[in-house]
Amino acid sequence: MALRRGDLKIGKLGLGDLEAVRVIVKGLPEWFTDRAIDQVVRDAAEYPGFVAVLDGRVVGFVVFEERECCVEILWLAVNRMYHGRGIGTALVEAVERYACSRGKNIVTVKTYGGGDYEPYRRTAAFYKARGFRLYEVLKEYEPFGGQPAAILIKTLDCEYTKPIMGLHES
Repeated sequence: MALRRGDLKIGKLGLGDLEAVRVIVKGLPEWFTDRAIDQVVRDAAEYPGFVAVLDGRVVGFVVFEERECCVEILWLAVNRMYHGRGIGTALVEAVERYACSRGKNIVTVKTYGGGDYEPYRRTAAFYKARGFRLYEVLKEYEPFGGQPAAILIKTLDCEYTKPIMGLHES
């Protein structure tokens, strides 16, 4: 069941959200190993991001890095109970809006690129349904433990800007 746009609030990720980030990724063991969980939390403390808040509770997050040419999504996760309700889409849209506000018209993401693991087939399908296209598969990507990594890329139309649900910049 999709959420009504007004029910979900998107805000800036802060240090006070790190425990919620840890809880969300620990609840998704098919996507996040224990080593990855620690890295997600470290990156969430270091890089900018957004949280999705529903009824006062963080139910999803995205962490990203601004690069010279683009914005790269480093981590995105939604509490399993809320999959398929538009929360991940809202978080991607928040990153896209941020990228445009910073003069970047490209968003990238790396994900497992082997194609033989069902959860990551769903991940790739999620991004592709939101306009990302496969750029390249790195056969042995060291940060993924030597596993393949798919680089997905999306070019944004920064002239078209849609409001982000509940995002209030300070």
